[in-house]
Amino acid sequence: MTMAYSMQFPPQVLFGAGAVEQLPGKLPAGAKILLVIGASARHNGLQKKLETLLADFELTIICGVMPEPDLDEVDRIIDVGRQNKVNAVVAVGGGSVMDAAKAASCIIANPGSIRDYFNGSRSIIDRNGIFLAALPTTSGTGAEITPNAVFIDPESSIKKSIRHQYIIPDLAIVDPVLTVSAPSSVTAASGMDALTQAVEAHISRGATAFTDALSAQAVKLIMRSLENACKNPDDIQARSDMAEGSMLTALAFSQSGLGAVHGIGHPVGSCLHLAHGLTCAILLTPVLEWNKSVAGDKLAGLAALCGGTSADDFIRSVSALREKTGIPADFKEAGLKEEHFDFIVKNCRSGSMKANPADMSDQDVIAMLKRLS
Repeated sequence: MTMAYSMQFPPQVLFGAGAVEQLPGKLPAGAKILLVIGASARHNGLQKKLETLLADFELTIICGVMPEPDLDEVDRIIDVGRQNKVNAVVAVGGGSVMDAAKAASCIIANPGSIRDYFNGSRSIIDRNGIFLAALPTTSGTGAEITPNAVFIDPESSIKKSIRHQYIIPDLAIVDPVLTVSAPSSVTAASGMDALTQAVEAHISRGATAFTDALSAQAVKLIMRSLENACKNPDDIQARSDMAEGSMLTALAFSQSGLGAVHGIGHPVGSCLHLAHGLTCAILLTPVLEWNKSVAGDKLAGLAALCGGTSADDFIRSVSALREKTGIPADFKEAGLKEEHFDFIVKNCRSGSMKANPADMSDQDVIAMLKRLS
């Protein structure tokens, strides 16, 4: 059997504590920059630090991007970029900030709006976007190096990703120091998202020896460090492990695909207005239970990295980590009800669902949702 290895990553990735200091020297000379940052940056001193670092550039600043951004939010960023004739975007924040900025940097240089590409009225992105640097402040999505961005259509409540090589940042700077100020709840949810991506990449139908190596190392780093990163936020070693684990898992899943946690998780999150990482954390254990009949050997291999020997050992370790980080085991408090099931089933049949190692019928999905509601 012939395998195709499609390598689509940023041309340059800088990793390590203090790497943010190198940002000015990596930007195009004389760039007019659109700086897109999370709302917390205004209060934790990061916005001021970035303004100082980028003092030699003309800046337009957008501070605050809604969690799970919708199409209107992205079009707002595109409009600001076009009005100010920017030729570079710097995105500093969590996955929502980076996804919104990634799509904006691409579409600023192309005709139309994000809605045109999301809904398919424009299917071709004709040319590369403007220069984009991505700096994550959470360890979760790995959006700083991936070719996709996830959005919600506020009119239909459909949540899905757009994917294109032109969405990949030109520069990724992964500095674990930038994640220190993230609240424990954000660290937990984003970390469980990264773990989910690593595990799903490892057992995906699209997994290869290349992605297996990356995803296995990511699982090892995250499983040993997430609890400590939540309880001791200033622990730079734990933060470094999480940042590296998140980055490695993105390198893996962008090649292998994901699985049913993400397939089901997107419409569940859309229905319940629940953070993506929380949704993934709750779904991960039951989906792994479903998949162990066909992916047991690979799950046992991951167990060996965490002191266990079997697929069941690994699943118990995942469930225990979720509990230790304060994330519930089901969607009862979030309000999942039977009235949501039809929307979830209709909108879960994504590429992620196709990559899941064990097939799931609509009735299988409903049965799982009933147990979690």
